[in-house]
Amino acid sequence: MARLDSAQCEIGVIGLDAAGCGVALNLAHHRFNVAACDWEPQPAPTPAQAALAVGREVGLAANPRELLANLRQPRTVFIFTGVGPPAWSLLEETLLELKSGDLLLDAGNSYFKDTARRGQWLAEQGVQYMGLGLAGGQEGPRQGAIVMAGGGDEARLRARPLLEAIATKVHGEPCVSFLETPAAAHFARMVHAGIEHTLLQLLAETFDLMQRASLQADERLDDPAAAWHASVFNGYLMEITGRAFEPVETTMPQPLLDDKLAAARQDAFAEWVARSALELGVSIPTLDAAAGTMTLAAVEREEALIAAPNRQPVGRFGDDTQSVMEQLHGALHAAMIITYAQGLALLAAASIHHGLHFKLDDLVRAWRGCTRLRTALLDDIAAALQTTPSLPDLLFDDDLSEKVMACQECLRHAVWRAHEMGTVVPALLASLDHLDSNRGAWLPVNLIEVPRRPPVQARPLAPAFALRAAAGTPALE
Repeated sequence: MARLDSAQCEIGVIGLDAAGCGVALNLAHHRFNVAACDWEPQPAPTPAQAALAVGREVGLAANPRELLANLRQPRTVFIFTGVGPPAWSLLEETLLELKSGDLLLDAGNSYFKDTARRGQWLAEQGVQYMGLGLAGGQEGPRQGAIVMAGGGDEARLRARPLLEAIATKVHGEPCVSFLETPAAAHFARMVHAGIEHTLLQLLAETFDLMQRASLQADERLDDPAAAWHASVFNGYLMEITGRAFEPVETTMPQPLLDDKLAAARQDAFAEWVARSALELGVSIPTLDAAAGTMTLAAVEREEALIAAPNRQPVGRFGDDTQSVMEQLHGALHAAMIITYAQGLALLAAASIHHGLHFKLDDLVRAWRGCTRLRTALLDDIAAALQTTPSLPDLLFDDDLSEKVMACQECLRHAVWRAHEMGTVVPALLASLDHLDSNRGAWLPVNLIEVPRRPPVQARPLAPAFALRAAAGTPALE
């Protein structure tokens, strides 16, 4: 354990979960003098904490008060907290120890409205405050994470060298997105988590259909699945597909997905995303389905979707492995774009109604460094947003809407195949429902709303939607 020295300790890290330990070690690796502590004494150190103690690169304090007393003035402190009243209570106590001129970088799991309230109080005390959203998996902060940082100009100037040091790099550029307010950073982190959980759900559903629909033994699927690596899904989530059907004792990919999905459904982020979407009037059915927070009305729409005869796909895909793989590849492709569209629509709405002023193209560029979300799709999305910064919906972009419509029959047939096999694919189903809802001029819900207000007018279609509709494509009827 390194000895604490107030003349040397530049940066404090409070909260030694996996992310906190990773950031402390990452900063020490970049030659910053770091001191760290946990919120409360632990009966036994976690593996991350044990690695921190063995490394001797970071000074360890017994508690937050001792750490703050041994930091160089003005102090720079990172905090990492869990979710729930106990964690927030400890955080509030620590805030009272801060003084004018200190810089607090809040990387905790906080609801963005709580972050805004906290930031206002700290500003009155003269404390510089930044909200910090880190992502990239548990190993991300140690090896390099994507960073969503929000705060004032002075705080940003002080924090930039630290944040760019811990950020992962893409094409030599640090994956850091600077936002205007602390609350914006935590809102962006919340949406990022919602998208991440949804992609895991879509991947799990696709794997399940792949196993059920294929006539070959699971072991025979290894080579076709590995071919996905060269596709548009060249990302961490797709990298495990080539191992998805190896013996369980070797890699255990399905338990890994199950564990992550269980955590996603219990995560406070899911509740916050659903609450924010409801407040802003933004439809995010795929994200809701993945988090298991769908309302009764949404469930009824799902049942209607399965039962409606006109939802049957045109033609049939063969049952050979190659045909199954192509169908599911296309279905996942379309659903992923729709998922990103819903997440970014929520960010766009919050930008206007909550005054968070997101620069979506800059944010998406930072997301490319996430180990869980790295995918070539993000390059396409960033390009679309850079070309049209005020793009109201990703599905309004010519190229992206063309990609979705080229794969929409695969998505429709994947849902129908799941129905025939008696399996549940809520996220794929919600993606298809969202796609059709955005294309329909007259939805069943309009019949209920007629007495209260005029019928809802159809949104203008992107060129790819309009051209296919004009051509009378049977699948679009």
